[in-house]
Amino acid sequence: MSKELMFFCIPQEAYMRTDNCQKLRKRPTGKVPAGAQPKLRACEGCTMFPLVDKLKVPTVSLADYLGGRRPEVANLRSASNRKLIQAHLEREAS
Repeated sequence: MSKELMFFCIPQEAYMRTDNCQKLRKRPTGKVPAGAQPKLRACEGCTMFPLVDKLKVPTVSLADYLGGRRPEVANLRSASNRKLIQAHLEREAS
């Protein structure tokens, strides 16, 4: 996963770096020890992870983002994206 790519996170309704997405999903959910930050509520039920990991979301470089260019919003309803999300959900259920 490239650290210098920006994408639009649909659950958070914000632009985010791909490496931040990975860091946020590793956080614990619910109650956490003092000093630790819990996973954001938007991240708890997110299904975009497999798309971000495989770079199937529209991205722009960090330099382009800082220059004013914004990535498009991923189409979660496209056949290929639905297939990746479904495969991810099935692996989690197993």
